[in-house]
Amino acid sequence: MKLVIIGPVGSGKGTQAQAISWRLHYSRHSTGDLIRDHVEAGSPLGKQMKDLLDRGEPVPDNIIMRLVVPLLFPGGGFILDGCPLNMTQARALDAAFEERHGGPSRVLMLDGPTDDELVERVLGGRLVSKTTNYTYHEKYAPPPGPEQQTDPGPFVRLPDDKEDVLRRRIAAYRKEADELKEHYSKRGVLALIDARQPIEKVTEDIFDAINNPPQQTTE
Repeated sequence: MKLVIIGPVGSGKGTQAQAISWRLHYSRHSTGDLIRDHVEAGSPLGKQMKDLLDRGEPVPDNIIMRLVVPLLFPGGGFILDGCPLNMTQARALDAAFEERHGGPSRVLMLDGPTDDELVERVLGGRLVSKTTNYTYHEKYAPPPGPEQQTDPGPFVRLPDDKEDVLRRRIAAYRKEADELKEHYSKRGVLALIDARQPIEKVTEDIFDAINNPPQQTTE
């Protein structure tokens, strides 16, 4: 299956994408991870993106797709985490998918939390492993301890996890969310998931949606 998971920052995309990839042995491709990897490596593209991020500006759609599209064609299943965030990205993603796959098997849209709840989730303890890029939360999904030997960390806060930046990102997503919802609903691949629930229940609902795939349609 070719899965896509979307939603505003703080909705739990990374946590749920990890759960899916672990249980199904799928590849996971996160736009956030891809951006951070380039920035930390100091690549020319990374330097360009760092300048934008330092100013609190979004990474342009053409750069996002430049990072994402080459990863869409591995063997086996995968989950794409965090793309598309708008209709420009959705149309570019459609074109790339249809070249090889005929479109995503399922688009999982995490919905429900208010803007304030999303900001509180992130600022209240979101952590990322510098080793694996896995996402954790001090309160809701703590990172593993040394005795578990699954992720050595270190576990850090992201430098752009600031309230003003988060609220801009949420607002930008909200402007596009209804159109994204309609777009993938018409294609028959959308599954709306209530992200206000406990993490385990959200995961359960996602697997229910995956195990009961719709008949895919075209616009």
